[in-house]
Amino acid sequence: MTRVLIVEDRDSLREMLKEFLSERYYVFDAVSAEEAEKHLIHYPDIILCDLKLPGKSGLDFIDIVKEKCPESEIIIMTAFGDIPTAVEAMKKGAFDFIPKPLDLNLLNVLLSKAEKTIALKRRIESGEEGFDIVGESTVFKKTLSIARKYAQNNFPVLILGESGSGKEVLAKYIHLNSDRKDKMFVAINSAAIPESLFESELFGYSKGAFTGAINSKKGLIEIAEGGTVFFDEIGELPLSLQAKILRLVETGEYQRIGGDDFLKANVRFIFATNRNLEQAVKEGNFREDLYHRVSAFKLNLPPLRERVDDIPLLVEYFLKKTGADNDLIKLALKPEVLERLKSFNWKGNVRELKNLVEKWVIFGEIILDGDITQEDFLKIAIEPSKRYKDYLEEYEKSLLEFYLKKHKGNKLALAKELGMNYKTLLVKLSKYGL
Repeated sequence: MTRVLIVEDRDSLREMLKEFLSERYYVFDAVSAEEAEKHLIHYPDIILCDLKLPGKSGLDFIDIVKEKCPESEIIIMTAFGDIPTAVEAMKKGAFDFIPKPLDLNLLNVLLSKAEKTIALKRRIESGEEGFDIVGESTVFKKTLSIARKYAQNNFPVLILGESGSGKEVLAKYIHLNSDRKDKMFVAINSAAIPESLFESELFGYSKGAFTGAINSKKGLIEIAEGGTVFFDEIGELPLSLQAKILRLVETGEYQRIGGDDFLKANVRFIFATNRNLEQAVKEGNFREDLYHRVSAFKLNLPPLRERVDDIPLLVEYFLKKTGADNDLIKLALKPEVLERLKSFNWKGNVRELKNLVEKWVIFGEIILDGDITQEDFLKIAIEPSKRYKDYLEEYEKSLLEFYLKKHKGNKLALAKELGMNYKTLLVKLSKYGL
């Protein structure tokens, strides 16, 4: 259910809006920007905010939202006399504005438009728009053929492949060839979620479930309703959490933390790992019953060294994509360069090739000297006066500078690629004057 935050200091209007919207949305409210800021930890989808508020104004609140919840869409409520200010609010990032007294039919239209915009952004984020899968080698085409067959049913699929070989890309391919393609694709890194937060992130929680749970929150399973859930690196999941995944896959049932009712998940599960799960079962690190549940349909994704005929196509694709994204002139590749690329071991697989091509585009030259897998484009000067902390900060600054240039200053895209909290990124950029 879409989460709507109402920020309005007039009690009668705020209560009317809560009653009007509660049938379609999960609604929570605040009387000021300061109080509303506390609700941002729950990532509201849409914020309906009055322009004039006690304390910080609606304009001030837009800046706060764009920093802490950049994916939220803001609809400004304003009196007719303040419409020029409302237009200014849209320049600052508001989705739209609605004049007072409110036309509820118009409000419904704006909310629906905001929902569609949010859904489209999420599809783009998940790779469902502008999606490409590149490869013409015999072994890769065979893999895609099997993937298309698996896409036609709802049984769990286990993708086996080395790190960087493109397991998530293949999972998206299965999703987009299924009857769930118009729904969400939600990727979950099984090793990245701390054990203490796993249940709340996956299943969500109810209001009052624990200290600080002032509102309910949907989990990733609920967000993916009707779509596909991709558990990456399932082999890294701690044993204590594997039982929860087993129950979810077997029954489709789950509970929000603090909730009384069992919810039924209508999702398709795809799993991936670079580990030998059969060996992990023998060693007692992976549940045998879970292994049999997730591995009914296996799909082996070949490493890049076993599909070297795809390297020219992949290089061409990454050159075109990276060059277009960065408004840079496309580099010309000679046949001998492509043949040379085929001779490398590619321990990092397709991800390593992608990183190399991005480096070429950004620096405007093709570098193949030495072992590609060992080459590093971030250089740090060694000086006796430097401390360990100085080296770390210099490396971090160089890394941020590189990716900031790559994304043409798009901080949200930078945070996504580095897997960094957006607010943390802003703090670091400020620290280094970037």
